Amino acid sequence: MFYHELNPKIDYSRSNLRWNAWGANDQDFGRKAQMPEILKLLQREFKLDSIRETPSVPLDEIKLPNGKLSSNDIKNLSAIVGKNNLKTDRYERVFHSAGRSYYDVVRLHFNTLKSFVDGVVYPKKESEIIKILEYCSKNKITIIPFGGGSSVVGGVEVLKGKGQKAVLSLDMTEMKELVSFDPISMTATFQAGIYGPKLEYGLNLKGYTLGHFPQSFEYSTLGGWVAARSAGQQSNRYGKIEEILSSVKLISPSGTVETLRAPAASIGPDWNQIIAGSEGLLGIISEVTVKIHKIPETRKYFGLVFPDLLSSLNFIRKANQEEIKTSMTRLSDANETRLYEYLGELGKKNTPIRKLKKILQNSYLKFAGIGENKCVVLVGLDGSRQEVDHSFENLKKLWKKSGAIFAGEKLGQNWIHSRYNMPFLRNHVMQYGMGVDTMETSSTYDKLEDLHKAGIESLQNSIPGSIAMCHLSHSYHEGACLYYTILFPMDAKKPEEQWFKMKRSVSDTFTSFKAPISHHHGVGFDHKKWYESSLGKPGVEALNGLKKVLDQKEILNPGKLFHS
Repeated sequence: MFYHELNPKIDYSRSNLRWNAWGANDQDFGRKAQMPEILKLLQREFKLDSIRETPSVPLDEIKLPNGKLSSNDIKNLSAIVGKNNLKTDRYERVFHSAGRSYYDVVRLHFNTLKSFVDGVVYPKKESEIIKILEYCSKNKITIIPFGGGSSVVGGVEVLKGKGQKAVLSLDMTEMKELVSFDPISMTATFQAGIYGPKLEYGLNLKGYTLGHFPQSFEYSTLGGWVAARSAGQQSNRYGKIEEILSSVKLISPSGTVETLRAPAASIGPDWNQIIAGSEGLLGIISEVTVKIHKIPETRKYFGLVFPDLLSSLNFIRKANQEEIKTSMTRLSDANETRLYEYLGELGKKNTPIRKLKKILQNSYLKFAGIGENKCVVLVGLDGSRQEVDHSFENLKKLWKKSGAIFAGEKLGQNWIHSRYNMPFLRNHVMQYGMGVDTMETSSTYDKLEDLHKAGIESLQNSIPGSIAMCHLSHSYHEGACLYYTILFPMDAKKPEEQWFKMKRSVSDTFTSFKAPISHHHGVGFDHKKWYESSLGKPGVEALNGLKKVLDQKEILNPGKLFHS
């Protein structure tokens, strides 16, 4: 198999997925054995006397209110989907009541989540979705669409619509099949509930790839990608999901909207682009047609070390503007570079040979004019051998002019091997009272260096003693995405207030630079305030008008994105 790092055997049965953390119960952080070393590092970095375990509250202690679906609701919904596909048990209700952001997980951890869905329904076909929407519209039941549940922006926050009596989670993951495959047009149509690994593995067996690999790839679905306008790690080659999207079917309470399968059209506003990013407010995405590509002949992923942030930013800018074909250019700033250096040394014995190698490496970097401000850029090239070699030679001219040095393909291979594994690390550090959160934005190249600095400062000032870092994850002709990570000792007494202060600070900073509140995570509930202020009153009202046509009773994911 070409993408050997894929794991198509993940057990997605709901009982095997963690209800209060990232991932499946039988999957874990690849460096789990080195956790004592990581905890010692955190203790040293944050100058803590000790790090104590702060375990999550057990599932059976979660304060779960009685469900508000009536016996008649349960009977009628069960008649639509079958008795086994309507769930009201504790696990299902808790699992479907939060995404996987730090704010979501910390509330589950400390048992402070206040709102829960009253039941979960698993449709298996579109006719069932239509009947569910009809029933809930007539009977004042809110519906929250649910895919993989990996939202990190409050996309599945349980908010009840005005005048509605109960909240139902509509889980799409039983609709997970390949509908049609067209090698002539190079498109494929899937049901929207299919998880990333199953989709990609099925295409690989036919010699094709979607090329869409977000960080959440293993635990997110095609419908969720479209709903949030996600970006894959190889977006330089394949584009964000809204560029990959060819056609989509949306089932709303007012009827079905299905876009034409055509490469381009001039027939008014593009409904593909209206549905992409709609985050469950306009309808249920049931089917998606995507562009596919032949599996590339080869791939070459490697690391480069630059003297500082500006030289690495300029390298990425020139690579894009000179139209050198890359799949990925991923820049880690100095703080993130130091973190990955440390993680790379975990579990390795400090032998005399290793000490000598380290001395030689440091001497070589010093000779090359590269010191403490060094930044690592990972570059990915996919395609024919000729195409990859051509891009590599053109990039080499650029990095040499920038004062960078080639750090080899091992860095690239290590990243490929671990690229979906890092979210599991958060599970462990949170167990020991350490907070981790991420946020992202984008801007044009002329503002990136200043925005990077301002974002780091706003994060660190909002939580004194925290450590903030940033990487550039996606790049374009005119600019790039900045993706921030913050590490901090959790305030066990007021963790939510601590988070709110940090979120407000960094979001206000993005807004001050006229940068979007999100590049690929979406808006949900957490980002709504800043999204509305950047869109303006006419824009918000126009989108709400669209919702009221498609969802007259306003039962779909109320209170998120643009909904008042």
